[in-house]
Amino acid sequence: MILTLSTLMTLLLVAAVVALLIARSKGKPIPLAVIPVIGMMALMVGSATYFVHRASEQQDYRELLWQPLAADKIPMLVQGGYTVFVDLHSDWCMACQTNRVGILHRPEVVSTLLSGKVVLMQANWSQESERIAPHYGKVAAPGSPFNKVYGPGLPRGQILPAELSASDVITAIRSAKGS
Repeated sequence: MILTLSTLMTLLLVAAVVALLIARSKGKPIPLAVIPVIGMMALMVGSATYFVHRASEQQDYRELLWQPLAADKIPMLVQGGYTVFVDLHSDWCMACQTNRVGILHRPEVVSTLLSGKVVLMQANWSQESERIAPHYGKVAAPGSPFNKVYGPGLPRGQILPAELSASDVITAIRSAKGS
């Protein structure tokens, strides 16, 4: 509701700026300072709308229950019909943070990750390299993002691209589920 009202208010303010510019170009006596003031108001309301929308995506992401990486449990989970999404990242890795905020926080990705029988495991190279290296050291490099999806449809797993897209994650989860 707030998002809709904010968007409507932004559009009305932009329309007011356009109307004032048209009226001024036709010779109407409109103080020049009024136009940038209304334009700034539109920018502020539009910015608030953007941040409210981003905050709702953050809230969706908080619903995900991440477990510490337990690579030795993955085969047993897959045999039990579970899909496992593995996320290896580093605190200082920009691509990792971009994937997390830009892709894993998206509502469509969150809903896919929350869709029944998906186990989420993650580990941080910055803090847990000794736990990660024995299982993923040959295929994943510290400081670069690494995501792999396992499931009944992908028992050996599928490595996802370093730069994730929402469709990469959703397609891999569906393939791993065997659907």
